[in-house]
Amino acid sequence: MAGFGEEESGISDSEIIEGFLRPKIEGEAVAIPGLIVELGEELYTREPWLLPQTAHPILNPREWLYLGKPNRNNIPVEGVDHEGCWVRIGSAILIRSEETDEIIGGTSRFRYRFRNKGDKHALRWSNWFMKEFRLFNPTPHVICKITEKLREFNSRCPSLSIRNADFTL
Repeated sequence: MAGFGEEESGISDSEIIEGFLRPKIEGEAVAIPGLIVELGEELYTREPWLLPQTAHPILNPREWLYLGKPNRNNIPVEGVDHEGCWVRIGSAILIRSEETDEIIGGTSRFRYRFRNKGDKHALRWSNWFMKEFRLFNPTPHVICKITEKLREFNSRCPSLSIRNADFTL
């Protein structure tokens, strides 16, 4: 189910858990090799627009999947020109198996908030969203779906665009 800042994807939440996250943690083959970029801790320590972006026909054009280690400290990103962090929006959502209706994991939604370096007061919401998928038992990995919201959204809400006159990417 798509939330604020997301479009419907060609892959469901339960498919991400059962076809990618669980097999990866258990050392088995994943459903579609090459769909997910493995980053480890780097997933939370880089600005989202600087992460490697691989296109895949099953995903929307501005949507990417990453395998990383969970970030429980919410440490701000120290980028080249900006500093920021992923901020949780909303509450955790349970994910059920499409086959058995059993609870198989959960997801949390985040939005990237940033400011230009040297500007201590002007925090802004970006147009980058993340949905973090996890199993219930503690595991060393999560899968994150990162989405850059389309320009139509930015034209209605120009303050959300990270690509504005203040800086260039």
